[in-house]
Amino acid sequence: MNDAAIDIRRLDFAYGPGKPALSAIDMTVANGECVGLVGPNGAGKSTLLLHLNGVLRGRGQVRVLGMEMKRDHLKEVRRRVGLVFQDPRQQLFLPSIAEDIAFGPFSAGIWPEAEARQRVAAIMARLHLEEIGSASPLRLSPGEQKRAALAAVLVMEPELLAFDEPSAGLDPAGRRDFIELVRALPQTKVIATHDMDLAYELCGRIVIMDHGRVVADGPRDAILADQELLRAHRLERPLSMLLKE
Repeated sequence: MNDAAIDIRRLDFAYGPGKPALSAIDMTVANGECVGLVGPNGAGKSTLLLHLNGVLRGRGQVRVLGMEMKRDHLKEVRRRVGLVFQDPRQQLFLPSIAEDIAFGPFSAGIWPEAEARQRVAAIMARLHLEEIGSASPLRLSPGEQKRAALAAVLVMEPELLAFDEPSAGLDPAGRRDFIELVRALPQTKVIATHDMDLAYELCGRIVIMDHGRVVADGPRDAILADQELLRAHRLERPLSMLLKE
């Protein structure tokens, strides 16, 4: 697919000799899709996400937004691909969340200062962070930290978003708020998660990984209705899907 947001061919990656993490991964994601990446612990989901903006680079072909993952493309890839980590504290490292959110626009140098400030203010308003902008990330609730980390990504206006366990650590209300926030985002999205209900609610397509391989890939309802397939890979059907039956 020439217009694919993601085109991965025969991707292999190992963290060291005898420690393969990804094996012969083939995956294509169309522009505008929301894909749920599910599987047991150690399946390779997070490792695959880290290949989408060049944090990790294995053997094989990785093309993102039409760009091959090469050294001279990395700066542009990382501007256009937003990676939201499971632990937002990996992204929030400055004294206040306003400074964290402003770090990307001012470091990139692609907008005049006045426009960069305007973009920061706009995304903070959009994610309801204005009143806590001066707060230290360490003093925020998990839900506020998640929103701040997402704001720090969205302020760069990425075209592709990769989420690693976005609902981890959230209480039910915080989880619901974050799901609705992610649902409203127009970007192409890849969501690695153990939260099968979140995958069911947000994703039209499900990819199951296990032992570093893609073992199933298809429409959400077909994949998540296959109880035998899910059990074989230590997964369960979403409760919200069961309740509809």
